[in-house]
Amino acid sequence: MLITFSGLDGAGKSTLVRWLQQTLEGQNRRVVVFHMNDHVGVYAYLRLLRNQLGGAPPRNGAGALHRVRNALLWGKLLRRMIYPLDLLLFLAYRLYHEFIRRRVVIMDRYFYDTLVDVADGRHWGVLRLLQRLTPTPDVAVLLDVGPEESFARKRDYPVDYLRDRWLAYRTVFPWVRGALVVKNDDLHAAQQTVARLVGERLVA
Repeated sequence: MLITFSGLDGAGKSTLVRWLQQTLEGQNRRVVVFHMNDHVGVYAYLRLLRNQLGGAPPRNGAGALHRVRNALLWGKLLRRMIYPLDLLLFLAYRLYHEFIRRRVVIMDRYFYDTLVDVADGRHWGVLRLLQRLTPTPDVAVLLDVGPEESFARKRDYPVDYLRDRWLAYRTVFPWVRGALVVKNDDLHAAQQTVARLVGERLVA
């Protein structure tokens, strides 16, 4: 089974991932958790390379070297180009963990978040094609927290940037068959909603 959590920073993805992992392990199910940006595909390795070459760029601006490096590593075009390769690598992850080791795979962020990352408001047809190539999770959860609330919870990015991402999520997720959209303003209610759907899919 593949379960994915998507949404803005501060939406509560990591909290729900940890809770679900503990819940499933308490039911004697084998679980593995991956963070999309740290563990899966070429992009994750590029992030690791970036950090080894000088660390993440400062939040309050970047020097010329950081800007050049970021243009190469974070460019939307490059990320769209490596997207299919990352899909192939992820299929190998799934084959090993889900089908050979018989584990439930939980993703903190997924390829849908990558589509939001590379959205520029113009090339939706390209993103739609990439989404169609993407394996649909057994449970795909979008934690729908608005940009202002996201900023209040975790002040890593400005509200305007978060608003653009929020609008992109609202474009991408209607494409996802069977996606679960959860307003994560009540953690207990969100946990119950996720637990109910996961339970249904596990016995299906």
